[in-house]
Order: sequence, then C-alpha cells, then structure tokens
Amino acid sequence: MQSDWNRIGARKRWRALGGALAALALCHATGAAGAEPGAPAAAPPPAVELDRLLKLPSDVQIQHQQIGSGTKNQWRSRFTSARSEHDAAAAALEATQKKLGTVAGETDAWQIAAPGAGASAAASEAPIDFQLKQDLRRQREDLARSERHLRELTIEADLAGVPPDWRE
Repeated sequence: MQSDWNRIGARKRWRALGGALAALALCHATGAAGAEPGAPAAAPPPAVELDRLLKLPSDVQIQHQQIGSGTKNQWRSRFTSARSEHDAAAAALEATQKKLGTVAGETDAWQIAAPGAGASAAASEAPIDFQLKQDLRRQREDLARSERHLRELTIEADLAGVPPDWRE
C-alpha cells in the first residue's frame, strides 16, 4: 500500500508544502505560534485566486492620474495660459517699441527736451513721448513677470515629475 504522500503528484506536493509554509508564516506573524495550548486556533484566511488578484475590484473607479497639484488637462491649461500671457506681453512690447521708433525718427533733437533744459538733457533723459515711455516701462515689467511665472511653473512641474507631453 502506497502512502498518501506518494500518491499525489509533485505539483500537489509543492502546493501543499507552500500552503503549510504560508500558514506557518501567518502564525508566526500573528503570534499564534506561541499561543497557550488551550486557546482556540485562528481560522485560516480564505484562499484568493490569482486571477482575482490581477484585476481591479469592480467597485473601484479610476480617477484621473494626478501628478503634483493637477491632472494632465490642468497642467496643460496652466502652461498654455502662461505661454499665451508671455506671448501677449512680448507682442505688446514689440509694438510699443516700433511705435516709439517711428515717433523718435520723426522728431528733431531740439523738440525732445523741455525748454531751458539744455542740450545734455535732450540727449540723455528727456522723454520723446511720455505716454509711450510709460507704456514701454510697464510692458517690460509685464514681460519680466510673465517670464518669471513661466519659469516658476516649469520648476514646479520639474519638481513634481510632470512628463513633457503634459506641458504642451
């Protein structure tokens, strides 16, 4: 008569041995191995099939992947608005510089300075057109601010690990 151990196949033996080792590890982890002899034994955990482990539960809803402070669409919209703000500031500055160039080309040196200011003031500090000069200063500040904002957004995205295709 053959023993039960010899009758079952090698694969079943390995399964039985793996199950016994898993139960021993569970008992050791929960402290059941050193339990009192009269204490009731804990029920083994239910078996879980491999196919079930490889699938997400049906009640779990996958949220949009979020990296750092936003999702893919949020990062794209932030970069798009920062780039459009920068482009608008650069275009406004360029238009004001062209307009200032045309106004400066039409005037003579004696018309630039205030009366009685002298020739040195006319060459260095006298504004050609006060409003254009103020617009030029404000637009340079706007361009610097938009460049700073775009740079800060890029740094934030780099630190968060945002992929390059999310920045387009």
